[in-house]
Amino acid sequence: MILHRSPTRILAASVLLLAVIIMCGLGFWQLDRMEQKEQRLASIAQKQSGGLMGLQSAIRSAGDARDLQVAFTGTPDTSRIMYLDNRIENGQPGYDIVVPVQTEAGWTLVNYGWVKGLPTRERLPQIELDEKITRYQGVITSPGFNPMVTETADSATFPLRIQALDTDYLSTLLRTPFIDYVVVLTTSDDRFIRNWSPVVMPPEKHLGYAIQWFGLAFAALIIGLLALRKKEISHE
Repeated sequence: MILHRSPTRILAASVLLLAVIIMCGLGFWQLDRMEQKEQRLASIAQKQSGGLMGLQSAIRSAGDARDLQVAFTGTPDTSRIMYLDNRIENGQPGYDIVVPVQTEAGWTLVNYGWVKGLPTRERLPQIELDEKITRYQGVITSPGFNPMVTETADSATFPLRIQALDTDYLSTLLRTPFIDYVVVLTTSDDRFIRNWSPVVMPPEKHLGYAIQWFGLAFAALIIGLLALRKKEISHE
């Protein structure tokens, strides 16, 4: 066959095979992500079936306190408001407002919710918080590490703009021993947008993406084989 004797045909076939393998790999990766999300959602449903817990009890009683619903009393340090940068809500840039709160479990970073950013990044939106002892209700979360995000805050000057919720880094920067978790508030407040979701993308979307990748792989294989066959016939 001409195909076997032509370096060009061999190269084209190799590229086609590599493309199909990559697309199939992406499809299986999406299926794996779907399974992970399903397991996470099942774990969350089980954890939250018991209702609200105290913050200290939740941390002490669970090996992994993430996603537990908690209610607790704390005193916010409103002199140390932090603005978590680059948070997008409905396509609009803004900030998550994070405040240190003294609780029975120790100093805790509490995410009050999202606020819209100002037209200029030189200024931060003004937030007024109640300094009195406050009753909180929310969900325990564990900030994920993102290697693409570099923290730029290097001094404890408030209000403080931060790029990531790194409890260890902030404990050192602010000289305050924060617990390893962050509480995201879930009760309604007109000053903030609070729409906490345990997963950004539901399992169904991962399944849809997997089907798309497998479909693209199949289409590329068929089209590529037909093109190679056509070239081979034209040289016979």
